[in-house]
Amino acid sequence: MNKKGNATGYVLLEALVALLIFSLGLLGLIGFQAASMKIATDSQFRTEAAMLADELIAKMTVYNLSNVAVDFASPSGSQFTAWLNNRVQGASRLPNAQVTTEFASVSHATTTTLVVRLNITWSVPGTTSNGGREVAGAYETRALLF
Repeated sequence: MNKKGNATGYVLLEALVALLIFSLGLLGLIGFQAASMKIATDSQFRTEAAMLADELIAKMTVYNLSNVAVDFASPSGSQFTAWLNNRVQGASRLPNAQVTTEFASVSHATTTTLVVRLNITWSVPGTTSNGGREVAGAYETRALLF
């Protein structure tokens, strides 16, 4: 009888240990799911930024080739600024998107050749750094405009 009394409770203890191990595994899976969602969102924003940069450079190339807008090659030109603000802030799917451009002439190419550097930044929603500020994503590219 004494042996039977000492054996009680082992099943309950084993069940609690199994439940603990299962819970830890489930928490690990939830952590992996959260990390994969973050990576997928970051990838989506980077793809959007790359497509936006490609569109901006293509539009700049068309304007530069046709010489429709002379001030397009200038970052302070009115047509360029109006178009850039309308496209980036109005039609971009990037949250709080900002684009900075730098134009430079290339001396070893034709006289109408420009080097454009686009830097696209956006706010990553739901993230903050240690200082309480939003974390920003960034995409930078350079291209020659002929």
